[in-house]
Amino acid sequence: MSTKEENSGTKTKKKDANAFMEDVEYGREGIVYVDSPYKKADIIERYLARVIDFIIAAAIYVLLRGIGPVAAITYLLISDALFAGQSPGKRIVGMKVISLDRDGATCDFKESVLRNAIFALIIVAYFLIGWIPYLGTFVVALAAIAIFFTEAAIVYNDGKGVRFGDRIARTMVIKA
Repeated sequence: MSTKEENSGTKTKKKDANAFMEDVEYGREGIVYVDSPYKKADIIERYLARVIDFIIAAAIYVLLRGIGPVAAITYLLISDALFAGQSPGKRIVGMKVISLDRDGATCDFKESVLRNAIFALIIVAYFLIGWIPYLGTFVVALAAIAIFFTEAAIVYNDGKGVRFGDRIARTMVIKA
């Protein structure tokens, strides 16, 4: 059962616990669950695009001695705003990131930074503690695995494929 209320111009639905993650859109006060006109992007294609972007970031990290970590972090943060809402990986796979705040306009640099900050933190952690023999690399690898599997579970279980970073940035990945 759902009831509608008006709350400062934002429609909200109260849903039971089983329907909690369905039909995601966002209101100014935070996450509000209502119908969205956009379809969920294919999960396999989405992760293929992410792998391509991480390979590019890794190449940047290795090839640009001295500034590699900063350049790789910068790339991961802004990549979704580079080609009209398409990182190189998303462009190859045929997806783009749109803003739910701006009626489906392509992702801008601010939204790209917000949605990708969690992935950039992995490189920051590696840069800060990865130098510690065995333990540093192990801790960073564990954190990266935890982040990836948590994000994957959120995307898989969400009716619109909206992950944690998308919720913060108020964005969504769709077929281009």
